[in-house]
Amino acid sequence: MSKNRRQRLQRTITGALIITLGKYFKAPHYCLLILLSLAGNAHANCSSLDAIDWLLGDWQTSQMNNKITTESWWQVSDYSFEGLGQSLHDGAIKSSESLRLVEMSDAVFYIAKVTHNPMPIAFQLTTCTREEATFENPEHDFPKRIEYSLINAQTIQVYVSDGANKGFTLNFTRVEQN
Repeated sequence: MSKNRRQRLQRTITGALIITLGKYFKAPHYCLLILLSLAGNAHANCSSLDAIDWLLGDWQTSQMNNKITTESWWQVSDYSFEGLGQSLHDGAIKSSESLRLVEMSDAVFYIAKVTHNPMPIAFQLTTCTREEATFENPEHDFPKRIEYSLINAQTIQVYVSDGANKGFTLNFTRVEQN
């Protein structure tokens, strides 16, 4: 279903709910306020890439000791984002990982292919809002959880962890293309 069609359907359902609730509560304007407040706090649809399209683009950490980390995401189709993560030291690539976000079977998966693992590792999107996305794979050694947070339009924070108390944070800034 396209994003526009989904939005039209949501508006139609919201309108029907207002009319139906208004009949029972005799105060449709109160029902509208309740529905709008619930919609503002609602979780995004975690089974769609639309929920995390804010991730698209090029991101980079601040340089520290001549080291930077980059992450780039681009949309390949309605059901797939491709990505590339790299760590650089003195301008030379020290490590690289191929990334993919795939929408399938009513779920979204984060798939990482790193050099030290013979097979790609998949993490399922388990929690999402308009500003956060958490991917988990409790069976993997490390990490078990990858959490993306949209701080603002120019900043994301990524917390990579074992799901408990071991982890690290990367603070990325959007890189504008010329």
